[in-house]
Order: sequence, then structure tokens, then C-alpha cells
Amino acid sequence: MLTVQKLLSLPVFLSATLIAHALAAPQGFIDEDKKDSNLDYAAALTGGEGCGDKELKAIREGFDEMNKIFQAALNPDFTREAEVEFFGPPDRISNYTAMIEGNLRRAAQYGNREGNATKNPDIHVRCDDPNGMCDEGDKKKGKHYVYNIGNEPHINFCNKYFDMDPLDDKVDEEADEDQTKNDLLNYYNRATAWARMVMHFSGVGTAVVVQAVANTQPNATSEWSLNFSEGPMNTSVLAGVKDAHPETNGPNNIRILKHAFGVTRAKLLATLSTQTAYDAANNAENYALYAQARYVMQKKNFYPNMPIMNFGNDMAVLTNEGIQDGDRKKFACFEMSDVVQRRQGTNEMGGALPSSASATSRIWHSQTFALIWLILSCLGIFAL
Repeated sequence: MLTVQKLLSLPVFLSATLIAHALAAPQGFIDEDKKDSNLDYAAALTGGEGCGDKELKAIREGFDEMNKIFQAALNPDFTREAEVEFFGPPDRISNYTAMIEGNLRRAAQYGNREGNATKNPDIHVRCDDPNGMCDEGDKKKGKHYVYNIGNEPHINFCNKYFDMDPLDDKVDEEADEDQTKNDLLNYYNRATAWARMVMHFSGVGTAVVVQAVANTQPNATSEWSLNFSEGPMNTSVLAGVKDAHPETNGPNNIRILKHAFGVTRAKLLATLSTQTAYDAANNAENYALYAQARYVMQKKNFYPNMPIMNFGNDMAVLTNEGIQDGDRKKFACFEMSDVVQRRQGTNEMGGALPSSASATSRIWHSQTFALIWLILSCLGIFAL
């Protein structure tokens, strides 16, 4: 068999050249260390409870890819088709465009490198499902791939996340499909899921919060008045539609709101007159899908605009539960929010993750081994 002694018995220059060439190969250590997942970001990923090396790699890579789509989403032009479809017509959202721009800018700051004076909070990632959300829902309603804990920079990754495609693989694959390349849902990938989660962070996504308060003004014509403020971003719901009800053994008066996940419901937020002008701007999914669309536009020079929300009048939607049900494939449980409160006993802060470089150094790739074996075999330097 090949022995280390045989390798080291070569002249120093030759042995060093062979090893350096092998380690710099496309599947070798040096090449892997240059991947985006090893870039020194200003913000760190921490925690990793319940995650193995493979899961952490997919989480890191998804984070890198999220940074790419948010960079593509900067400087929105609210007169363009994508902005109108995901946030609303310019005259309708004129009071909220600054908020939208600020949200996109703060999200994109996760791409800042170490040493940048602007640093977003570190993100606590985990795979142990502390709130038991990963098994909620079913094939029809959808299941969560990821969920946010407490509007904090704290994300749990469910098993379904690890089946999602990498960003560029998905974009390249779908853009080559002539019949379906304009369907934005087909591009949904792990970067899109990451983007939705980041918009839930209280330090990133700002939303309009409206509360009804007792009217104390003299001669008021209404007992209540509306108090507007800002708060963290959650998930908007469809308004003016018939709520769903859970299937139980007997009658129930439980209302199930129709949360705006997916392309169809996200676009309805910006389209229906029954929605407030800020509903789309308040919805994390709208930002994620908008960023995904902008990335496709940047890379492929076209806007995947399907489905188009042009039904003639709102009643065509408000009375059609088939449309309200949303997309055929669901990347969240459509019957509940993807933001949950942190349970007592769940750690808020996460410890440092092992560096991806150190994890890589534990792996001796078969391609690298085979390359060294082939070279030494040609030289006749191996033992039987």
C-alpha cells in the first residue's frame, strides 16, 4: 500500500509540489477554504444545537447565498413591475417606501465583512426543534422548513431545509426550462428561506404596528382611535376572505387565518383592496421573494413574473378559495406564523460554532488521495 514514508522519501521539491497540487485541486482543502462559506463576515453564526457537520455546512452556504440575493435587492425602483407586484403601486405605498428600503438595506448588511463598522447581530442557528414546530402541518397545508424564535436573531432549521437546492443550482436549472422559467415559485431555494427568516429579526425587519386605543379626545365621534407605531416584522394574513377551520370531531369556532406565504398570497397582499397599504411591506415573505426575483433578473436578465394577479375585480379572489389556498408547493405551514415565542429553558445565546475550515481539514477527499496515488504509481513509488 501507499506509505507516508515513500511519499516523504521523494526529493523535497517534488513531494511538496505533489502535495500542494493535490490540496489545491477542485475537491481539495485549499479550494474549499476559498468558498463563500468560509468568508469572514462581521456577524457570526453561533449555536448549532442538534446540527451535524453536514447540516452546518448547508446552513452556512444558505447564509452566503442569502447575502447574494439581498445585495441584488438593493436600490428598489418602486415603479418597476417586481416592486409593484410585491409591495404595491407607488401611490399606494408612498408612506412606506422608506421603511421598505431600510429593511432591505439592513438585511443586506449581513454581507458586510469582518472589520466593517456596521455589524448586524450574530445569528443563533439550531436543528433541535425546541418548539416542536417542524412536524406541524401536512402535505396540503405545508410544513415549516425553518422558523424564527421570538423575533430574535435565532433560527431553527427543520429537516426539510436540508433538502432545498443551492441558490445558483436552482436558478440555472429553472432558467433553462422554457415552459416554466417565468414561474417564480420554481426558484424558491434555501437562500429564499434564509431571507424570510432574517426579515423577522427585530434589528432588521421593521413593520407598521396598529393598535386600537380608547379615544380620549373631547367631542370624539368614535370610542376608539388607531395608534400607529413600529415593531418587528411577522407574517401578514389575507383580509376579507373566509377563514379556514380545523377538522375536529365536533363543531368548532376556531379561526385559522390565511398567512401570506408563497408567491400567490404575497402578491395578493399588494393587490387586493381589502388589504391595508402596509400589509405587503409588513410581510417577511414578500421581501424574500422580491430579493429572489431581483437575483434572477441580475443573473438571467428577465423577471419571472408568474403568477400574474390580474383577476378583473377583487370578488374573483375573495370568493375563490382555490386561489386563496396559494401555491401548489409550500415552504411553510400556511395555517400558522413562522415566528414563535422562545420557550422557557431554551437558551437565547449560542456558543461559537467550529470553523468550517477546521471541519474541512478532518476530511481527506478520495479524489485527492487518488491523484497522489496515480502520480506515485507512475513513478513506481508504492509498496505492494
